[in-house]
Amino acid sequence: MRSQIFLKKLESQAMKLSPHAEAYLRFLRLSTAIEEMPGFEHLDANHKALFEAAAVHWAAGEPLTVREMIDQSELGSPATLHKRLQSLIAQDFLKAESEAADRRTKYISPTPKGLKYAHWLGDKLLKSTMANAK
Repeated sequence: MRSQIFLKKLESQAMKLSPHAEAYLRFLRLSTAIEEMPGFEHLDANHKALFEAAAVHWAAGEPLTVREMIDQSELGSPATLHKRLQSLIAQDFLKAESEAADRRTKYISPTPKGLKYAHWLGDKLLKSTMANAK
């Protein structure tokens, strides 16, 4: 009895979703499915947020330095972020490179594997929005 009431409530709430909310939720389901595919390492929410921060800045032509990455207090403490960054580098999602002029400063950018990850997520986002437009 209780579960039927709950399911009816869920159905009525789902009917109230805007097309944009439906597209976003469909994208989240698809991105979760992608991350569970065999042969693709899973990024937890914390690692994913750090990867996304690096990728967004890199794509804008303003790659972050290691220092800037670990100073993002909204994502965690510097020590925690440094460990996560090292993990993303070890998993080959990100790389740290320095310029010849100043070898002390290392810039963070996605690797080919990281770009493939972004491509897959972007592809699923496009497919989910196209399905919603039909």
